[in-house]
Amino acid sequence: MKLQVLNCPACGAPIEGVVNPNQPFICNACKSTIVSTDWTISGEVICSGCGGVNSGKNIYCDTCNARLQAGCPFCYAQNNLNSKYCKQCGVDLRKAWKKQQIWLSEREQHESERRVRIKNIKQDSRAKLKRLLLQLDDPANHPMAIPGIAYFGLEAVDGLISLLHSDDPDARYGAARALGEIGDLAAVPALLQALKDTHPAVRFFAADALGKLKAVEAVQPIGELLSDESPSVRKHAHDILIQIGAPDAMRILREKNHPKWWRF
Repeated sequence: MKLQVLNCPACGAPIEGVVNPNQPFICNACKSTIVSTDWTISGEVICSGCGGVNSGKNIYCDTCNARLQAGCPFCYAQNNLNSKYCKQCGVDLRKAWKKQQIWLSEREQHESERRVRIKNIKQDSRAKLKRLLLQLDDPANHPMAIPGIAYFGLEAVDGLISLLHSDDPDARYGAARALGEIGDLAAVPALLQALKDTHPAVRFFAADALGKLKAVEAVQPIGELLSDESPSVRKHAHDILIQIGAPDAMRILREKNHPKWWRF
C-alpha cells in the first residue's frame, strides 16, 4: 500500500506534489508550515524513500525493499527502527515514538469529533435554509427571509430557481428578488423565463435581478416589457435597460420611441 492523497490538517486543502516524511513543507492554500510524520495512527511506518506503508514490525520496506527508518519527533533526523537513541539529538526514540503514537491517536479523535460537528452544522444550515425558502410564500416574511437566504449565497440558488416554478406567485417573486441579491449568473436562464410570468411582480423582480446581473442576453426580453400591461413593469424595464447599458439596450429604447434616452 502507498500513501496517495494528503490533505492539509489546517485548512483541508489537498497537498500537491511529493511530501517527504519529517520534512517541513508549506500548504499552498493557507501557507501553514506542516511536517508529515513517518508513522500512521495504527502504528504503521511510512517508507521515507517510496511512501509505502509498512507494518511497524518490518525492518525493510515491502514496496522498495529499502531499510526502514523513522524520523525523530524532536529533530526530524532519520533513524533506523531498531535504534534506541536519536543519532542527532540523543532523545530516547522508544519513548518519543510511543508519545507520538498517543498524540496521533488523540489528534485523530479530535479530528473525528470536528468532522461530526461540521456535519451537524451543515445539516442545521440546510434545515434553516429550507425554512427560509418556505417563508417566501408570504410577502410579509420577505424583508427578513430574503436577506437570510442571500446569506447562504450559492448554496441557495438551486432552491430559489425551483421556487420560480412554484404555484404561489408570492414565492416566485420572492425567489426572483433573492436571486438578484445573490447575483449568480447560473440563475439567468430561469430568470429569463420568469420575465414571461403571468404575475407582474414576478416579471418586475425577474427584470430587476437580471439588471443587477448585467445580463446582456436579457436586453431583448426586457425590451419587450416596455409594452407590458403593468405600468410599474414598463417603467422598471426602462430603468433596467439603462442599468445594463449595452448598445442594444439603447437601440431598443430609441426604437420604442423614448426620446428621453436618445442622448445615450
